[in-house]
Amino acid sequence: MPVKLWTTGLLIFFYNIINAQIVPIKIILKTSSKDSLVNATIQIFALPDSTLLQSQISNPGSNTFSVKSFAKYLIEVSAIGFEKKDKTIAVTGKPLSITLELKAKSKSLDSVTVVAKKPLIKQEDDKTIVDAEVLANSSTNAYEVLEKTPGAVVDQDGNVYLNSSTPASIYINGREMKMSSDDIVTLLKSLPAGSVSKIEILRTPSAKYDASNSGGIINVVLKKGIKIGTTGSINMRQDQGVYGTLSAGFSLNESVGKIISYLSYQYTHRNYFDDIQSSRLINVDTLLMQQSSTKYSPHINYVGLGIDYAFNKKFNIAYDLRLTSTGNSSNAISTNDFSNINAQNEFYKSQTPISNNGSSLFVVNSVTSKYKIDSTGSEWDNELDYTYSKNNNKQLYTNTYQLPDSPNVAGNGNISTSANIIDIKSDLSLKLKYQFILEAGIKISIASNNNNALYYIQTANSPEHLDTYQTNKFSYKENINAAYLQLTKTYHGYIFKAGLRFENTNMNGHQLVPEDSIFFIKRNDLFPYFYIKRYLFKILGYPLTGNAIFRRSIIRPGYDALNPSPQFIDPFTYNVGNPNLQPQFTTNCEINSTYNDFPVFALGTNDSKNVWSPVTYQNDTTKIAYRTYDNLGRKKEIYGRLFGGLPAGGKYFMYAGMQYNYIQYTGLYQGLPLNYSRGSWTFFMGHELKAAPTLRFNLNAWMYVNGFRAFNELKTLGQLNGSVTKTVLDKKLSIILSGNDILRTNKSIFHLQQGSVLVNGTRIQDSRRIGLTLRYNFGIVHKEEKKDLFNTQPVNTDPNQ
Repeated sequence: MPVKLWTTGLLIFFYNIINAQIVPIKIILKTSSKDSLVNATIQIFALPDSTLLQSQISNPGSNTFSVKSFAKYLIEVSAIGFEKKDKTIAVTGKPLSITLELKAKSKSLDSVTVVAKKPLIKQEDDKTIVDAEVLANSSTNAYEVLEKTPGAVVDQDGNVYLNSSTPASIYINGREMKMSSDDIVTLLKSLPAGSVSKIEILRTPSAKYDASNSGGIINVVLKKGIKIGTTGSINMRQDQGVYGTLSAGFSLNESVGKIISYLSYQYTHRNYFDDIQSSRLINVDTLLMQQSSTKYSPHINYVGLGIDYAFNKKFNIAYDLRLTSTGNSSNAISTNDFSNINAQNEFYKSQTPISNNGSSLFVVNSVTSKYKIDSTGSEWDNELDYTYSKNNNKQLYTNTYQLPDSPNVAGNGNISTSANIIDIKSDLSLKLKYQFILEAGIKISIASNNNNALYYIQTANSPEHLDTYQTNKFSYKENINAAYLQLTKTYHGYIFKAGLRFENTNMNGHQLVPEDSIFFIKRNDLFPYFYIKRYLFKILGYPLTGNAIFRRSIIRPGYDALNPSPQFIDPFTYNVGNPNLQPQFTTNCEINSTYNDFPVFALGTNDSKNVWSPVTYQNDTTKIAYRTYDNLGRKKEIYGRLFGGLPAGGKYFMYAGMQYNYIQYTGLYQGLPLNYSRGSWTFFMGHELKAAPTLRFNLNAWMYVNGFRAFNELKTLGQLNGSVTKTVLDKKLSIILSGNDILRTNKSIFHLQQGSVLVNGTRIQDSRRIGLTLRYNFGIVHKEEKKDLFNTQPVNTDPNQ
């Protein structure tokens, strides 16, 4: 059915490839005294990218321009001695006559300030854009900004969920972070909150993006150099939960002629804990009670720098470097108690202290170029990225046995991992005649990972010897070559977009220790995409727009999911990869609507085959639980989302939304039949009150009801955050008092019952924190926003009028 839908849509799309109309616009200029105005400059810009299309000096009477039908434009008129006049229009298929009246400037008026309404959330086709400024005011780092993003749910492991139970792919500045969720969390927590410009949410990415994003894409866009003079900021923040966190840093921006450069540095010393309690039924009469308490204390240094050189108005080249260096340390205590349920007595008890000390380095180098082909917005973008990461860790642990009295077992290990990633990408966007947009591009991605874990074990006073179970040497190489073609056509109020992406996948895993084994994956896949947008009707003068989307995507098991090296957690729990995993394919269909570019409604389905998922299995002989990944069968999911709020720009702004997900699995779990279904609710809201020009209050919250994560059923959990921002010294100094998880409700109470595993437990982190931030801006500071070209006034977008 989905393939037939896409094929039918594609035929309709190409059937509608006919000439769009060129429509005349007559502009009549008058003064406040009703006289005709001459020698004024008239400019017409295409929206939404504000590309200058035409410019001319006005004549007496009327001035005629020719533009394409079914598009939005901005008309700007300026003349000496008169205030500038602008008007946003929507052109249909009919000629248009516009009369603009210019007012004479008052001699006593020195300047005119236009303050824009900057929306927190804005929808642009298939992409939701969230302004990060408000969220950053109450956040310590980029990870907390992500936690507060409307509609995104971040679990305690750092996975982000949008539409479905599949985690979203995390991008930074448009580049996918091919790292484990732990490494991504570490990286985001090293970035200062003020470095985030916006969050882009792509729930249904087009063929332009990698096909490996079944759960959608979260793109964290970081700030770069600004274009006026020299500016900078200094920030300090102290957070206090059970433990304290200190952060301080600065940023500098310089613009001289054709060169824009920036430099930023942030130091963070975090202290926090992660406590887990669980009870696991080993067999019909034996219960294992486990408790683990871990304190983390990383030191993080982040450096970002870049330079952008504009050779001319059409061509520029930029270089960016982002470096994160982390000193990691953690100490944990794990206890394990076995008891007989019937006799109600303990017969085994052990305790394991575990310490980890190490370091990590993450470096991203990026060279980009942009060439503006013409004034209509056609562009050619090229990008070369090189990413290097390295982690070293030394782990020490001792298993002490209180019941029965047994010799202690001590272990130590050295774990070293490294990764090299090269991405080469070229994208061409051409705005052609008759309102066609052609997009095409290629991408080559090459990644290599190496893992070397060397463990030793010693029982009592016996000689230390190699631990063959945990010792592992594993290498992994991945090469993905991709090409896409996408065509967009505007016709009679409809926007049609059809795309096709081809990806060639090559994966090679080689395990040397404990045994020599190799696996290969080599395949070619096609991923179609189809999108229709249509104006529906007006509500209170603003347009309601409907959208329909079809796409196919893939989830490939990555290095961490494939790596068979066991990771020690406690004597009865390990994490281990599965080198036999196969990729998962998902077909997504969605209809949604936006109101004045604000997302309000969505309904969709995800149909996944060959599903692979995190699972917890139990070894029937040793009774050791191991968390791994496995292909389970098929997954069907239905989701619906409602969103609403008050427009930004006034003294009070708010948004609220909810999403429902119903999921059903059919297949096998550890060799046993799997038939599982569950429905979950997500609620979220945000409020902002500008009590005075220098005083602002913010409040945001989310709640997850009847949750589901990797077959762990969750009790209701959520988070309430708030902040108060006061600016002084002519708004150069901001004082921000904030609270995260104020009610301490971000607590995971879970239940897992699948196969031979039955577990109940609770997980609590150091999430309730009070923070104080001081941020001082110096140099030339932007006090005003540029005029909002998207929401200046209600416009006529009805093609029938």
